Amino acid sequence: MAFCPDCEAEYRAGITECPDCGVSLVEKLTPENTVHDKSDREFIPLRSFKNSAEAEMVFELLERNGIRGFVKAGDVGIFGTSFHGGAVMIDERDLPRAVELYEAYFESEPAPSTEDQTE
Repeated sequence: MAFCPDCEAEYRAGITECPDCGVSLVEKLTPENTVHDKSDREFIPLRSFKNSAEAEMVFELLERNGIRGFVKAGDVGIFGTSFHGGAVMIDERDLPRAVELYEAYFESEPAPSTEDQTE
């Protein structure tokens, strides 16, 4: 038998690569060769937002950079179709990197516009 160290699926003998994940299979799953960290974690708020679109935008950036977390929705709208506000919750172990990414993308000085430059 072979196992995928990413999704942890089991495959019959002769298969060498996980068809879903595209990674090489291993003979036995161990903490050293599995991709996913299954240790205990606590999620803490990184930042609250006025609307869910802002929260989702920030979360997508963090997720693309390997930060573990989720968006905690705020209140449901009057018609039950939208959320107002929300918070980005992150794994406490990722806090330093999440703060670094957030500040680099959202708290940096804007680039000068071409209209501000003199020829």
